Amino acid sequence: MLATGVTQLIPAYQAQSLVFADEVQQNIKKTTYTADKLTVDWGNAGYELTDGVWKVTFNNQYDQVKWRLPETVDMSTVKSVTFNVKDQKGSVSLKVYKNGDEDADGANTKYELTGADEYSISPTGEGDMVAVGLMTTDNAGSGSAISLVSVTVETDTTPKTPPEIEQNIEDWKKSVTSSDALGENAIAGTGIMLDEIKDNTLMDLVEKHFNAVTFGNELKPDALFNYQLEKSVKTKTVQFDGQDLEVPMVNDAGDSLDFSRADAMVDKILEWNAAHPDRKIRIRGHVLVWHSQTPEWFFHENYDISKPYVDKETMNRRLEWYISSVFDHYFGEAANKKYDGLFYGWDVVNEAVIGNTYRTDTVSPAESLDEIRHGNNSSWWHVYKSNEFIINAFKYANKYAPSDVELYYNDFGETDNIKSEGIIKLISDVKSAQGTRLDAFGMQAHYSVDSFSAAQFKTVAKKYAEAAGKVQLTELDFQASAAYKSGAASKESEYTKMAYCHKQLFDAAKDLKKNGTNVAGITVWGVIEPNSWLHSQSNVGGGADGSKQCPLLFDGKYKAKPAYWAYVDATKLEPLIQDIVVAEQKGDTMSGTEYSFSDDDTQAAFIPTWDKDGLNVLVSVKDATINDTDEVTVYVDETNSAGDVTPVKKTVKRSEAQAVDGGYRATIKVPMTDLKVAKTIGMDVKVMNNDKAVSFNDLKEMQETSSKYYAKATLKPGIEKATKATVKIDGEADSEWDKAVAIPLTINLGAKVTADAKVLWDDENLYVYATVKDPVLNKDGGEAYQQDSLEVFIDENNAKTESYDDDDKQYRINYENEHSFNGKKCLEDNVQSVAKVTGDGYVIEAAFKWTDIQPKKGDRIGLEFQINDADASGTRIGTLSWNDETGMGWSKSSVYGTIELTAEPTPEPEPTPAPTPDPTPAPTPDPTPAPTPDPTPDPTPAPTPATGSTKSDVKQTAEGATISHNVSETDKANAGITVTNNKPDIADASLESVKADLKVNDVKDISVIDVFDVKAPANYDGNPIWITLDANYSADYSVLHFQDGKWVVLETRKSSDGKLQAKFTKFSPTAIVSIASKASTKPTTTKTDAKKAAKTSDQSATAAFIVLFLAGVSMAGASRLRRSRKQS
Repeated sequence: MLATGVTQLIPAYQAQSLVFADEVQQNIKKTTYTADKLTVDWGNAGYELTDGVWKVTFNNQYDQVKWRLPETVDMSTVKSVTFNVKDQKGSVSLKVYKNGDEDADGANTKYELTGADEYSISPTGEGDMVAVGLMTTDNAGSGSAISLVSVTVETDTTPKTPPEIEQNIEDWKKSVTSSDALGENAIAGTGIMLDEIKDNTLMDLVEKHFNAVTFGNELKPDALFNYQLEKSVKTKTVQFDGQDLEVPMVNDAGDSLDFSRADAMVDKILEWNAAHPDRKIRIRGHVLVWHSQTPEWFFHENYDISKPYVDKETMNRRLEWYISSVFDHYFGEAANKKYDGLFYGWDVVNEAVIGNTYRTDTVSPAESLDEIRHGNNSSWWHVYKSNEFIINAFKYANKYAPSDVELYYNDFGETDNIKSEGIIKLISDVKSAQGTRLDAFGMQAHYSVDSFSAAQFKTVAKKYAEAAGKVQLTELDFQASAAYKSGAASKESEYTKMAYCHKQLFDAAKDLKKNGTNVAGITVWGVIEPNSWLHSQSNVGGGADGSKQCPLLFDGKYKAKPAYWAYVDATKLEPLIQDIVVAEQKGDTMSGTEYSFSDDDTQAAFIPTWDKDGLNVLVSVKDATINDTDEVTVYVDETNSAGDVTPVKKTVKRSEAQAVDGGYRATIKVPMTDLKVAKTIGMDVKVMNNDKAVSFNDLKEMQETSSKYYAKATLKPGIEKATKATVKIDGEADSEWDKAVAIPLTINLGAKVTADAKVLWDDENLYVYATVKDPVLNKDGGEAYQQDSLEVFIDENNAKTESYDDDDKQYRINYENEHSFNGKKCLEDNVQSVAKVTGDGYVIEAAFKWTDIQPKKGDRIGLEFQINDADASGTRIGTLSWNDETGMGWSKSSVYGTIELTAEPTPEPEPTPAPTPDPTPAPTPDPTPAPTPDPTPDPTPAPTPATGSTKSDVKQTAEGATISHNVSETDKANAGITVTNNKPDIADASLESVKADLKVNDVKDISVIDVFDVKAPANYDGNPIWITLDANYSADYSVLHFQDGKWVVLETRKSSDGKLQAKFTKFSPTAIVSIASKASTKPTTTKTDAKKAAKTSDQSATAAFIVLFLAGVSMAGASRLRRSRKQS
């Protein structure tokens, strides 16, 4: 038998035992850390080191203490961790922490142990074990307590082949600092921790891929104060600026600041730089002033929490002493130029903004400043009651820092529109103060896969760069999506989604730089996956709840992830699973979002809708060359399994489709059942062009056997109608509300409520009446969104953008009628509301002023409703929405539903299934114009006959006035019209169109029937008025009106006796226009589209389908190249 161990000198607190084996050599080592070698890192329980043991008392449920080990232990070698305890009362839970303070998950936690002197746990995972902890789950007041004697770690130290990095791949920093990216002087950085510099493989990654580092903790105040987390510290008196100043003593040497941790890391970087002068790594200092990780005793008299807070004058001296001492250590005479040029910048102040204002000492009422670390509340603010400490910090930093060290303000949540206002205010306040210097803003960039918007990032980055001079991404990582679970398939999918987030971010940063916004660099917040802080922190988007995270560029085996390739070579990425919206079809009209895709030879677009019978997909293909193999196929995975499937598919050959100029069009029906709002399915569309496939999502063309790369399609409500009516805002559902349809809110994300909303409109306001059934009403939450409330999101121009435009608004009204806002024009002056508590919940009636449009019949606006549901504790437990399942309405209008403004109530039609291809050609029936129902008059004066009309001698022409005609259900053609003095004239076919395959002869003849003056009635009061025109003009005619130097289009309707009426506000020359049929406009019909052709022909023959536009109004939702979408 062979001994597998080697005798070695070991510390007194360790003991080694050897295991012998006949065939397998294995080294088992047991290391015992006695209580005096365990350093408290954090604790909210009572703890005291007495008689060689840590005595712990638990006062509340989940109280705990965390001890840092004197050395790190490779988690892959750990077999067990044993806690040796005594004097236990109640139950105790064991915890093991890894790099980045990752909390225990699964096997790394044991709960509610009792009745023993030893408890063992076998932790798992990658990275290093750095700390242990004890916690109780017993209720408050239970008297739970325990004494920790020692911790023994058993490891397998059998030699293993050291991991290696991929030396043959491109340096990540090369992509970031290239001339077509952020430039050669850009920062391509990462965050590192003290424990990580001992990992040679990890440092190989740092040295290869990054040109800068930020220390995660070692230059923060609590680290420089040597983690003295007791209630008080010893002090001494020093001379500072010619006067005595009491300062803390934080180590046995009597130092006031302890740089040992930071200097160990700095020396490692200096060593690398000396050996590689052409590849130097620089450092960012992080951070001088922060409400967190600053010992509470720093703000009290004699550095003792039990004594009062110091006054501002004393705190100013402490602040200046602290900043000068830090900078003197690295830049003063004693440094002897050792660190010259090493630090490129320093975070002077960190996270001092909440919402659109400064962080105060009452952000979280439940948290006490008496805690040694006090969560969200700021003791700085408690002392100053103003931003004076922020101004002074930048003033002192400017005084003591070298001019080549940039000074930063650094913050998270920076893409939020409201918070951006607060950040810009802080930057402006600092830069306008005398004696300060602020060179740049650090966008922490803690983003989420589920909510990241590159457009929103670009919007705020421009603002910050304008305010501060430059921006830098300082702590970049992405929180995993809510759908990310364990398993290889889920990891592959998540890695791909995250990679595309990185790609979108990098593309946005490059575009900003190219167009003059100074984006100075990107720092990724960590090197390898297991060490990320996101595993244990949730206050800025982490996964302390145990959710899986994968936020960085390199995995736990030191290998490049897809996120790395997003910067270096995005062509190596797997296809992105796109999210698409499928609107409910109302009647025969296929109205929804259009998605387009293309390659060099083929352009295609499709509009998906759904009804009770299945999926309807209208596909248009631009392909000038006809081949027998041309066809389009829709693939569906009804369960969105994203795996091996036999898909439901429908194929339409080109010969079966409707021929259009330059291509063809097909409507494909895929029968399905059990469809409902918020359901997700997998789907893809593939076009064959002469045996060459072009697909929307699956670029690997695996659709026949796998839905892995199908797009994720979410079923959404269709376009709802809103009737024109005016209501009094009093919280009562008066009779006008009977004209509105109750819109059910059915997308439930954890809420325990039900709700619906009604919508009306008039020329001044959009009206909403919401009924909420909620048995528990609460508004104790500190943040407004945590309270029971209604949120109304409005996008007046229905642009459906990925970040807020000026017209986008988020109104929040709680059940006690308290308001909060998000959006440039979302103001108190623009909302009137009444909230009433009912027996089973509450109702809210509100009027929202139009700010950007003059609404009219036929307009569509973006709209969304969200109910926030709080429980009895004041915590939001869920939301209930109409259209948006992402919860991202606060940052982008693309997730809103759509409302169409109508003049009178429109009954809900029964959905009609899209046509199913017929095996034989069907005749096209003669179009029969549908009867036009008598409209319900608006609440305006009765129509007045135009008895004062006379022939006009106007000489103007209607240059630019445009008539748009529906050629088919999806295509419009616009023709300019010229109106001359009393002379019929055929319109010039000056064609613009939504689709490039329309021709001039698709436009109808447009004739001017008459031109005359209309005079105001004697009793005209200036309000809009309906006037019946003298002559027996057909109600199908259109009316143009000359005002303000141009011809415009008037709203028309048919009177009860069938005469033409128009709505006037001014009185001057008026033209009557007719649209005549032209045989050449009838579309070619095939057997697959006979019913639709009949409907289209019917539409073409009636003026009910004529839409009038003014010149210069762009067609909404123009097609985009490659893969894109638009509203149709």
